[in-house]
Amino acid sequence: MPASNVIQTSETAQRYARALFDLAQEKGDLASVHKDFRAFAALIKSSSDLRKLLDSPAFGRDVKVSALAEIAKKAGYSALFGKFLGTMASNGRAGDILGAEFAFDQFYAKQRGVQRAVVRTAKEMTGAEKARIESLLAKVVGGEVELTSEVDASLIGGIQLRLGSKLVDASVAKKLERMNTVMKGA
Repeated sequence: MPASNVIQTSETAQRYARALFDLAQEKGDLASVHKDFRAFAALIKSSSDLRKLLDSPAFGRDVKVSALAEIAKKAGYSALFGKFLGTMASNGRAGDILGAEFAFDQFYAKQRGVQRAVVRTAKEMTGAEKARIESLLAKVVGGEVELTSEVDASLIGGIQLRLGSKLVDASVAKKLERMNTVMKGA
C-alpha cells in the first residue's frame, strides 16, 4: 500500500474507538456516529489546516477543543460525536482521531458482518469491473464485501487485492520482480 494511505492505529486510538462504538451502540446511534466519523475523517484528509491543528503541539488543548466543537456544530454532527472529539482533544489525543476513525470503521463493519477489501490497479477501474470483483469476493467469503479501489501506476498492469490480512498480488510489476529473481538465481 502507498504510505499516504496507511493509517497508524495506536492502542490508545483503538480504546477510544471501542468506547465510542460501545456507547453509540448502547444509545442506538451507531449509524449516525459512523456517518459523522467518516465525514470528519474525509475533512481531515482534505484540509491541511485541520491536520496542522490536530497534530501540532503549537496549538493548546483548549484551542483544539473549541475549534473541534465549532466544526462539529457547523457540520451538524451528533452530540455524542461532538463530545467524543472534545474528549480526545482535551485528553491530548487529537492526533489519534484518524486512527480512531479507522478502528471504529473496522468495529462497525465487523458488527454488520461486512468484510472490507482493497483492490489496486494501474488504471482506474470501471463501475462494472468493481461490481464484478465485489460479487466474486462476496461468493468467496460468503457474505457482504465493501470494495475500495486505488490506482497505483507502478503496478504496470494486473491487480493487487487485499482482503483482511491476505494479499493476492497478480500485478505485472510483481511478475517482473519474480522473473528477475529467477534470472539472478540461474
